[in-house]
Amino acid sequence: MTIILIRSVIIYLLVVLSVRIMGKRQIGELNPHEFVITILISSVATIPIEESSIPLSYSIVPILIFVSLEVIESALCVKFPAFDKLIDGQPIFVIKNGKLRRQELKRLRFSLDDLNDALRQKDVFDINEVENAIVETNGSLSVQKKKGK
Repeated sequence: MTIILIRSVIIYLLVVLSVRIMGKRQIGELNPHEFVITILISSVATIPIEESSIPLSYSIVPILIFVSLEVIESALCVKFPAFDKLIDGQPIFVIKNGKLRRQELKRLRFSLDDLNDALRQKDVFDINEVENAIVETNGSLSVQKKKGK
């Protein structure tokens, strides 16, 4: 039991340190690849805790590799905007100049109900009040109301 406790504390500290090194935000603000890395780290971290016969290094090494890849990827995104666009994508207007862009909704696989739901979360209950609405790379919606609304 003591070994499991010690292994758990080591893995916990490593995961917390990893997340701090990556400098990540809240889960809702993660880009898809950041979310995947977070899931991978959590999955790999549990292996030596669940099975004490597996060496701790079988978890530590992959976590360090994932963190290293994330740091390298972040540096490349800063240095090369085209790489950033490839990895993170770019924001997409679903409403531009007050006009609904159904083709963009279809491309994002967003239904009109999905859009209305996201607008209501931004305290917009009438789509006609919206000048611009952008689906950000993390999936959140940014809304600019029409003047006077």
